[in-house]
Formats: sequence, structure tokens, C-alpha cells
Amino acid sequence: MLWIKLLLSALLLGYLVWSLDLNAIFELLKAADWPLVLAACLCLIIGQVFSAIRWAWLARGLGLTVVISRKIQLYFLGMFLSLFLPSIIGGDVARGWLLAKGRENAGWAAAASVILERLNGVVGLAIVISFCMFFLDIPSLWVWLWNAGLLLGFIVIATTNLWWPKLQNSAWKGKLSGWKALPLTSGEFSSAWWKSLPVSLIFQVLVVQAHVFLGIAVGLDLSWFVYGFMVCLIALASALPLSFNGFGIREAGYVGIAVWFGASSEAAGAMAALWVVVLIIAAIPGGIVLWRLGGTKALNREKSQI
Repeated sequence: MLWIKLLLSALLLGYLVWSLDLNAIFELLKAADWPLVLAACLCLIIGQVFSAIRWAWLARGLGLTVVISRKIQLYFLGMFLSLFLPSIIGGDVARGWLLAKGRENAGWAAAASVILERLNGVVGLAIVISFCMFFLDIPSLWVWLWNAGLLLGFIVIATTNLWWPKLQNSAWKGKLSGWKALPLTSGEFSSAWWKSLPVSLIFQVLVVQAHVFLGIAVGLDLSWFVYGFMVCLIALASALPLSFNGFGIREAGYVGIAVWFGASSEAAGAMAALWVVVLIIAAIPGGIVLWRLGGTKALNREKSQI
């Protein structure tokens, strides 16, 4: 599976290298407004802190006692591992089992906190996409289908107390039986979930604004709503386990959507390159946390003992 992901990423990136004017992209990067790149880094770092707080709230809603400062460290660690390991799942797994480490019978709640934190973020992505669609020249059928799906998702979430008990009694068996004990219908978790949703929106807005800064830095002329639609839609696509950490899908998506809205493909390619730089810079705190833990060997050793 790793080789398939690497192949898809290589094919997509190779196509971009073949089809784009690399000299023009390099010239745009050399002339980039680097203070705006630093502003984009700051947006992403602040957004990651908000995401860590969201994770802490959801973990508490599931009955886990957490310290927010520790969650921030683990979140940046997860970001670092997700960037440099073959899948975004790698970082999520690491922060999940580190959360569970040393806690009796905390594995299911820790895993659920990571999954539900991601799901909360996906809902935030979908809301931003829905909002931006109404300001763009997009086929109305797409808009209404997307919003119908979003409304259906909210109905499913809002009626958890109706269908979750039935699912607990019938569906979760064998290795998945631990999900039965999760307090997803409790008032504490419900409060944590809905309180976390505005934080997800803040995070997505910060990520979009980071891309706006990068786009301005290289002359990518698009409205904020196009950025919001593009960034959030590609974030959903690149999170799928189809490529190496979204590489290729993300860059091709940026170029394709930017061209669709009439922007320069080379400017979009330059913005995509700068976003990789921003990701690496924002992941540095996670690398420091990993170093303090003793590196990947220490993580693997600790994981094998859980």
C-alpha cells in the first residue's frame, strides 16, 4: 500500500513538473513576500493550538482527565509524524496511544477522542465549503447536493441519543465491543462536541487565511471564498489514504481549482510549494517533542509495551 501511495504521489507531482513552467514558479518564489509566509506559519501554528484544545475538550467529554498543555505537545507531535510518516493516520495513532499510556482501560476512549476530533474538524471543513459555495459560480446542483449532505450529517449528529443506544445493543461485538462503553449520549460529551465545533471553524478559517497570505505573496489572484472552497475541499481529498501524506493530490488540486477559477497555474504551483514549507516550519515543535521523548525508537518501544 505504501508503494501504491508513493506511486500516485510521484505520478501527480511528475505531471505537474511536466505541465507547469518551473522557471516561472522559481521566479515567483524568489520574489515572494516572505513576511506574508511567516504570517501564514503563525496562522497554522495558532490553528494547531486551537485543535489541541478541541481534542482536550472531547477527551474530557469521554471521561479522560487531560492537561491541555500536554495535549498541545501531543498534537504537534502528531502533526510532525503525519507529515513525515506514510499516512496522516500515523500521527493520529501515535497521539492516541500516548494519551492512553498509563491509563487503565483508556484505549477505547483515547482512540475515540482522536477519531471524533478529526470528525469534528471534517464538519468544520464541510461548513466552510458550504458557506463559500454560495459566493462562487458553481453549478447549483452541486451546491444543493452538498448542502443536503451537510444537513443530513447534522441530523445524524443531533439524533445520536436516538440511534447510538440501539447500535450499542446490537452492532458492536467482538473486537469492537469497547465502543459500547463510550458515553456519546452523555450531556458532558454533547456539550464538548458542540463547543468544539466553533473551534473547528476557527481552525479552518486560520488555515484558509494562511493560504491567502501565501497566495498574495506569489501573486495568486483569487477571492477569499475561492481560497476557502479550494483549501477545504482539497484538505478532505488529501486526507484520504490514497497518496503519501496528500502529496500530489494537494498540489494538483490547488493548481486545478485555481485554473478553473481563472488564476495562473504557475502562481498556484508556487503557493502549493510554499504551503509545504509552512507545514514543515509549523511541525518543528512536534519534532522537538519527539526528540525529548527519545525519537521514533523510543516511541516504538513504548508502543510495544501498551
